[in-house]
Amino acid sequence: MPDLGVKIKNVTLKNPIIIASGTPTYGPTNVKKCIKSDAAAFVTKTLCYTEWLQKQPRPRWHVEHPEAIEEGGYFSLYSTERLNPTPPEEYARKKMKEYVKEAHDFDVKVIASIAGTDPQTWAKLTDLVTENGADMIELNLQCPHVEKNQPTGMIAGRDPELCYSILDSVKKRTPLPVIGKVLGEGVDPIKVAGRMIDGGADAVLLTGRYQGLYLNIETEKPIHWGGMGGYGGFWQASITRKWLVRASEANLGVPIIGGAGIGGYEDIVSYLLCGASSVEVCTAIIVFGHKIVKRWLRQISAWMDSKGYSSIADFSGRAVKNILPPSQIPGDTPYASRIAPESCQKCLRCMEACPYDAITVVDKKLVVNLERCDGCRLCAALCGQGAVEFFKR
Repeated sequence: MPDLGVKIKNVTLKNPIIIASGTPTYGPTNVKKCIKSDAAAFVTKTLCYTEWLQKQPRPRWHVEHPEAIEEGGYFSLYSTERLNPTPPEEYARKKMKEYVKEAHDFDVKVIASIAGTDPQTWAKLTDLVTENGADMIELNLQCPHVEKNQPTGMIAGRDPELCYSILDSVKKRTPLPVIGKVLGEGVDPIKVAGRMIDGGADAVLLTGRYQGLYLNIETEKPIHWGGMGGYGGFWQASITRKWLVRASEANLGVPIIGGAGIGGYEDIVSYLLCGASSVEVCTAIIVFGHKIVKRWLRQISAWMDSKGYSSIADFSGRAVKNILPPSQIPGDTPYASRIAPESCQKCLRCMEACPYDAITVVDKKLVVNLERCDGCRLCAALCGQGAVEFFKR
């Protein structure tokens, strides 16, 4: 078996999969599932002192295109899931303390997620989770469910200097490794990550969900709970890969954790290839269940075996050097398309979409006029039957 172990400062994780903070990590039943899932760690649901953030709206979930989930398709999860409903002292001193004991029996690390609103609450929460057995601390500077002037979650995460100040104050109070969650919306994540690292972050997570809005156009009101929600899904993977590559190029000097967008083991492998040292996953756990982690670990090990890799370090970041900058992408290579009549269902989508009017019907067959064909590949991308062959002239 390949060695899947990774390190964040002085903490060794048995593999690169961390179950991110959320409903799948809250409550004894879900915590047991986290521990038995074979994930290397789980992040507690975020502790905070803000009372309204401890109250969960009902309903709070909406899924766009649920039929796409099983196919790994581009569905979206939309929710207004708030923070830990248990008061911080009760959670840390009773629940988390017990979770840590059980988790360590299975070599699973417990990462405490906290969200203060001022220096005093950041300090109280840091001391609380440090004293009650957490292996690492994660600062929730991503949460979209905060008021405009409330200096926490995504509001704080948009301010690089405030992020620096929070990291600096937390690091001065704890010997534990500290992870900063970097926002992906309305900021330069690499700049924010850099200031977090300047403040002492031992790792940063790139990135999280966006804030979004669904409207019922008949009532002219937001759906379900009446306000905005967190918005994300597997479609975020390509965006996360971009920021992982940018982080690798910036040589930030600490482990980078890949965040939103994971829907399958291929996404995990791709994040590692783009420079991540580990990943956090939540949406896939919500829609597939904790059991998916075991399958992913088997698939990652099989992929590593097939490539001859014996450890994560053997391939972490290897794809970065293969990514061409815009000016080096060839602009004059001649390509064209042709349509296989035996596969074509004559839906005419390619013909109607072709920007160059290169596709016509000849003798009841779709034919590509090679003199007009630009080689853009739109027809091949749209064809659901695989009837379009794209070739180099």
